[in-house]
Amino acid sequence: MSHDASVEQQMFATIDKWVEQELRPIAREFDQADEYPSDLVEQMKELGLFGATISEEYGGLGLSASTYARIVSRICEVWMAPSGIFNSHLIMASCVERAGTQAQKEHFLPKFATGELRGGIGLTEPDAGSD
Repeated sequence: MSHDASVEQQMFATIDKWVEQELRPIAREFDQADEYPSDLVEQMKELGLFGATISEEYGGLGLSASTYARIVSRICEVWMAPSGIFNSHLIMASCVERAGTQAQKEHFLPKFATGELRGGIGLTEPDAGSD
């Protein structure tokens, strides 16, 4: 097993443990109550989810798209809502990382990676959009 595969497996094990110990016990209650999971968001910060695909150069985990997709899949098997919190954030981070100026990257990406700042997206069309 290569170092990268070992790190990937360790990340999956950490996510699986978190899903079973922290997410599964509260998912139904929070989903039905339509309540924002503030404590869970803090845990997601600690897990590095807000920096999952941000380059290590900027303090992120620098995970590949396939590794990230497998993490999201594990979380969504139990509860989809938390993935929306960091997915839209990482779309914004990707926009900054790909198209931002160097100054923007240096200012925003380290704060995005830790979850100190969170990005989001808004989509709009005449009869549709992001709610």
